Amino acid sequence: MTSIQEGEKTPTLKTFNMLNDAMFKAVFRSVEARKMVATFLSRITGIEESILEKAEYQGGELVKNNIKEKGKVSDIIVKIQDDNKIILEMNQFVSNYIFEKNMSYAFTMFAETIPLRAKRYPYVYLINLDNFNKFKTKEGILHFKIRDEYGHIETEHYQSIHLILENIIDEKYNGDKEIKKTVEFLKKNNLEEMKKEYGSDEKYMAAVRRVEDLSTDPNFIGYYDEKEAMQQDLDDMWETGYDEGEKKGIKQGLKQGLEQGIKKEKIEIAKSLLGVLSIEDIAKHTKLSIEEVKKLNDC
Repeated sequence: MTSIQEGEKTPTLKTFNMLNDAMFKAVFRSVEARKMVATFLSRITGIEESILEKAEYQGGELVKNNIKEKGKVSDIIVKIQDDNKIILEMNQFVSNYIFEKNMSYAFTMFAETIPLRAKRYPYVYLINLDNFNKFKTKEGILHFKIRDEYGHIETEHYQSIHLILENIIDEKYNGDKEIKKTVEFLKKNNLEEMKKEYGSDEKYMAAVRRVEDLSTDPNFIGYYDEKEAMQQDLDDMWETGYDEGEKKGIKQGLKQGLEQGIKKEKIEIAKSLLGVLSIEDIAKHTKLSIEEVKKLNDC
């Protein structure tokens, strides 16, 4: 929940949700939070903090394959040296296809850089911050790599990582303390609590000051409230606006639409890899059939 205090001049966010799409991106992409985020990402990926501090943190607008294609947006893209990238996705709410969508964006980015450096592939890390435990695991961090039908790792250049937030903040979590500290930061919902917790840690207090600036920025507050209201409207509509038959129909429609979108995404990725990888390798990486890739090659 969000609490807004109406003052004489400007409203102020007294409580907030750090997992809100607007808040997460505004803080984690900021210069103020750079040291905190660089340490966090370094502990997850093994990349040196100094490299991550100098990296470029951007909004996640991906390149379109054609002018008619709908925009593809990831939460945060961290561009490192030699075309290597980290994609950060805040998954506040669970949905059936959220991971497939995020993965298709990551593969799009992976494919975008290959033609430029055909002799060496970039490394792409997709880091999902999951505010739910869809995998039903007790682990805090899960690592996934592309494997063939026999379970052998096909490439080290792409890695999908899931942080299960509820497991990481659990008192029984015995993993990296710095990762836990950042996840706990994301679970705070007011400035006083943040200042009390991180007052002696300048790395985190710099990020807290960014949150404080945002909490009094009327333009940001309007955008933040719009995101929160949109989610609330969707939740209310889902809970009260449809009977079970209608919900089933909506789910089926969403499923079919997303499946078609994912298939289209795979085709576009395959097209970008033609001439760079063999037809067999393209089929493995995109999960298209060899016959489907051959047809694209003949077009």
